[in-house]
Amino acid sequence: MASFFSPQVSQIGGRDVELRAYNPVDIEVTYRDTSGLNSANQTILAEKIKLDLSSGYAEQILTGSVRFKIGNDTFLDRTGTLYRNVDPATNSGIASGVVQYGNGLIELDTWTPNIDNSVLLQSLTTTTDLPPVNKLSFRTPIIPIRPQSLTVVVSTLDFGQLTLIADENGAIETSRAHGKINYITGLIELFFYTKTEITATNRPEIEAKPWYDILLEYEEGGKQYINTPVWVDASSARYNAIAYTYIPLDAEILGLSATRLPLDGRVPIFRVGGMCVVSSSKEYVMLDHVAGKTYELADARISWCELEDSKGVKVPYDQYIVDYDYGKFTLSGDFAVNALTPPFTAKYRYQDMGLIRDVQISGQITFTKPVTHNYDTENTIVGSALVIDDMQARYTRKFVQQTWGNVWTDEASGGAISANYNDAIYPIQMTNKGAIQERWALVFTSGTGFKCVGEYSGEVGTGTVNEDFSPINPTTKVPYFVVKKEGWGAGWANSNVLRFNSISAMYPVWAIRTVKQSEPTQISDQFQIMLRGDIDRVV
Repeated sequence: MASFFSPQVSQIGGRDVELRAYNPVDIEVTYRDTSGLNSANQTILAEKIKLDLSSGYAEQILTGSVRFKIGNDTFLDRTGTLYRNVDPATNSGIASGVVQYGNGLIELDTWTPNIDNSVLLQSLTTTTDLPPVNKLSFRTPIIPIRPQSLTVVVSTLDFGQLTLIADENGAIETSRAHGKINYITGLIELFFYTKTEITATNRPEIEAKPWYDILLEYEEGGKQYINTPVWVDASSARYNAIAYTYIPLDAEILGLSATRLPLDGRVPIFRVGGMCVVSSSKEYVMLDHVAGKTYELADARISWCELEDSKGVKVPYDQYIVDYDYGKFTLSGDFAVNALTPPFTAKYRYQDMGLIRDVQISGQITFTKPVTHNYDTENTIVGSALVIDDMQARYTRKFVQQTWGNVWTDEASGGAISANYNDAIYPIQMTNKGAIQERWALVFTSGTGFKCVGEYSGEVGTGTVNEDFSPINPTTKVPYFVVKKEGWGAGWANSNVLRFNSISAMYPVWAIRTVKQSEPTQISDQFQIMLRGDIDRVV
């Protein structure tokens, strides 16, 4: 049996239609001729109340301008969140919904039941000049910021209020907001978008957006995505964070200049087991400048000494000799003033280096051995030392290959060749003064001749297997290396290559200088990097 219901309630006509059936069929017709019969009431519970405050107007709502009543309840917005019945005494209310500033839609999640559902709008301000943005960048006025203390609240035009919290690493990651904070500098960057998969269904809608550009699409996991902007009201953004402040340390209590210490007074550059250097810098004013005369300083066992004239110009090093053990210097026999301006001053420094046994937050550092000089607080500084260990120039990765394709790798390519260089008996000679950090290729141009090419230095010379090959380092005026003629075997042909790497007796050092915000105390400033080395004395 089948049923058919017609929605028509009047002027119902009829006609006879001949239908055929395989079996006898009973047809039952039910109708209602009075609308008052069979009526019923049903109560429906609404999950949300939705309103449109700007119906018919393409205008944006200003933050904090919404106020309306439903029954006896008064609603007002705070950064996109609607609060109900705010108490003027405590300024607190019940969070009841959201307002979308971009289109004026209201969504209420909670309200007082069984009240009049008429809406009375009391306040609303709209604008057509509010430029929506999807990126915010700002800096906190106080730094550093305590990790996990940042909270950012911002109103979106379509999704209500966003509350963002940074994690311990400074990352902010939600479905609609992505960003980070640098806790040290206080810089905050926020990007508002929703990662959207592009399908055949939604592509026309996405491409119709005014912000769409095909360059914004990207592929991930075999699917096409685009970051759909989430527009926010920049004027609604506010944040809360906790910043650290430190009381300046008294230099007299520490015995060290407070300007040399971190803001919090801790000294992380000094650690137990590390190396530390105590230095005292002094000056010796020369009353005369007699060629060949020896001048004695007030201190012995000095570590550094230089001569300067009255204008700060350095005296050439070949014009004097320094005796570091006895604290003396002697002007050369042909010493001449020339363009220098007397009187001259000897600036020197003596030092003690030791292993740190203990470090206190008060600034006290204890060595494993006593210092060997007298130090005054006025001219003395304490610094950590970067231990470089022993250094020696050498070569590694020697191999030969059939042809040279300008590809710098540390393994041979192509087929094997019979020719070779016997570095077991005739090693490639390297010196600390001449060697540099480089990858070298000796590319044969004939059966006996070759050219030398460096990965960074380029072509530095040509040679032959019949002579020692020693390309000159233009900086130090000594060879980069020496390849002995006796080491060459037979069988070399055009395009064959001898490859090896040279390791220099150098160490990478980064100098980081921090200048705090302050008024300049002098016109110019400078600093020196001192390298200390140990030697074996020959008695």
